[in-house]
Amino acid sequence: MSHAVSALWSRWLPWYRTRPFWGGLLMCLGGIEIVVTTWNGLSMLPFSGTAGASAWLLGSLCLVSGIATWQVPERRMFPGVLALVLSLVSLIAANMGGLLLGFLLLSTAGALTVTWTPVPRVRARHRRSVAA
Repeated sequence: MSHAVSALWSRWLPWYRTRPFWGGLLMCLGGIEIVVTTWNGLSMLPFSGTAGASAWLLGSLCLVSGIATWQVPERRMFPGVLALVLSLVSLIAANMGGLLLGFLLLSTAGALTVTWTPVPRVRARHRRSVAA
């Protein structure tokens, strides 16, 4: 069992380090939060009509943006800027951005994604010469 976990970890770690993981995760969580707030309605705030439809649209766009950030990290600027714009739109169109939590998650995700830069790989030969 330990070997399987270490093999999985050794495959996941390079994938995690080569893309804006936290930005994509927060985008997905923000989109899900906006949709769940509308879907659940918190039993005291029924969100239906235009606000409900726009929340579903914004939430699904944010979820797709988060997945796109993971899948194509070279094109991270478009999903990052889209998350920033959708976070502002969600304040008006989706019931205060999913009761402000969705807005905060999306704006943080957009900032993390836009500012993420890939770490250049250092060759083994270069590391030895630097260490010597």
